[in-house]
Amino acid sequence: MITYVDASLLLKLVIEEEGSERAGLIWDRADVLASVVLVVVEGRAALAAARRGGRLDSRQHQQALQEFNTLVDALSIVEVTEGLVDDASHLAESEALRGYEAVHLAAALSIGSDILTSSDTTLFEAANRRGLHVANPLST
Repeated sequence: MITYVDASLLLKLVIEEEGSERAGLIWDRADVLASVVLVVVEGRAALAAARRGGRLDSRQHQQALQEFNTLVDALSIVEVTEGLVDDASHLAESEALRGYEAVHLAAALSIGSDILTSSDTTLFEAANRRGLHVANPLST
């Protein structure tokens, strides 16, 4: 069973926040974990924003970066191809998704994911409409 993860799940694993415990359960129960390579950019940007916003001090930021990189190394990575971009473009239009959301959904569908994890309501609703099971770390 393939579990596709977006950046929100990874961030909940490295920064203690609402949904972190459930994110850990989702991660631990997955047979195969996958994400698109752009999750690195998305996650690092969010960690930098947490540092700038004072949610993380310098030491916590460095630790979170190390943990994030370790998690990314455990993922099966989906590369961005012209076909993936084309699929994501169509999903963005038909499902009213933002750019990264559409790329995540296109990547999950392209590898035959069984489950998509996200805290993003728009993304998990679109994934559900496309036949994926959804694991939201913010829901009980």
